[in-house]
Amino acid sequence: MGALIKNKDEKYLLIRSSHWHDKLTIVGGHVEYGETLVEAIHREVKEEIGVEIDHLELIGPYELMDDPEYYQSGHVVSFRYLARIDKKHDEIVLDHVEAEEYFWLSADEILSRDDVAHTAKSLIKDITEKNSNRDKKSIFSRKCADCEKVKTELETYRTGWQRALADYKNLQREISERRAEWVQMSEVQILDEFIPVYDNFKKAFSVNFTDWSPEQKNWLKGIEYIMKQFGDVLKSHQIEEIKTVGEKFDPTLHEASGEEESETESGMILREVSAGYRIGQKVIKAARVVVAK
Repeated sequence: MGALIKNKDEKYLLIRSSHWHDKLTIVGGHVEYGETLVEAIHREVKEEIGVEIDHLELIGPYELMDDPEYYQSGHVVSFRYLARIDKKHDEIVLDHVEAEEYFWLSADEILSRDDVAHTAKSLIKDITEKNSNRDKKSIFSRKCADCEKVKTELETYRTGWQRALADYKNLQREISERRAEWVQMSEVQILDEFIPVYDNFKKAFSVNFTDWSPEQKNWLKGIEYIMKQFGDVLKSHQIEEIKTVGEKFDPTLHEASGEEESETESGMILREVSAGYRIGQKVIKAARVVVAK
């Protein structure tokens, strides 16, 4: 949306903008989420030229379709307003981001200059035609002929824009969630390949080392430390071993590789064949166990 600003000397404010290939145009910008059009106009004017608007009236919507003077291609739907300020010229402070310099020009001066964007000239022509009869009321004091129609169109555009923005935010959230799932899936796949190495370490330490020499036992302590590091890596990724011996057999956590006669209650796990692992409630690898008959 944009605002054509008029002062008490009946001159209009135009700014030189890089968005219009350094041509002169009206103050304007975009609408942020949650803003009304009027709130957005007040904010943009304040940001770009540092003043408050004293009066604001809707002129109507307009469209741009791949305009060669505008810095972006595409279809743009906007709303133009006529505004009045009673500030002194030297109170205007440009942001030097979009507004690089400004001029107070009469309607004739605007229409005669080659460095004015065609959209600004078109707006001046519309206003000049409306004010051609000096006996009529000022554009600021008369009611627009199609106010209800304009309000309806405005609300339609606003509702559609808010719906599109909500859909976009939902899409962003969905992509973010899926990206996190992809990262976790990749992580689980790597850890799934890592777990058998850890299991082999554990199996190696099931051997009886009582007959080993002091030198061999020192070497064994070093290997034990490496195995502990493996276990710490798994814990840091919230991977925990599934409990087996002494637990009740659970088909969601355990895989029975055999049964043995035992005085223990039927269905209790007697021996672990290979360890199982899970992240939270998700089983990465079921524990293989021997169960009591």
